[in-house]
Amino acid sequence: MDAIDSEILKILRRNGRASYASVGEAVGLSPHGAADRVRRLERAGVITGYAATVDLGEVGRGLDALVDVRLLPSTDPDSFERKVAELPAVREVVFLTGRFDFQLRLACRDADDLDRTVRAVRRDAGAAQTETRIAMRSALFDRQLD
Repeated sequence: MDAIDSEILKILRRNGRASYASVGEAVGLSPHGAADRVRRLERAGVITGYAATVDLGEVGRGLDALVDVRLLPSTDPDSFERKVAELPAVREVVFLTGRFDFQLRLACRDADDLDRTVRAVRRDAGAAQTETRIAMRSALFDRQLD
């Protein structure tokens, strides 16, 4: 990977639908040259897919919450991950080191949805303890991938 590949990744992270022509123009390549670079990055597994960014508030899931989870000693972590992945509000599962075993990122419809989801995590997924925080705001930063 070189500086041109890094710039291509930056462009595609901002706009995964950017045309090869616009990518090429931005990095000093022809559209064909840009397409070759993008395909090589895909084959190498650097680019693993493309996705739409969705405003969760606009689709009725504007309550953003983080839930730290400590598992029961008898709970299998893989089983826990499978069970919470089935819950509609769960949008991210992170396996952790430290005091808690997992952190869940939830996109809930409202406080009742949050309550139902946390109760399901405790009751059905094998959590011994949870600690929930509601995110007031968040920001993503497009960092250079050096």
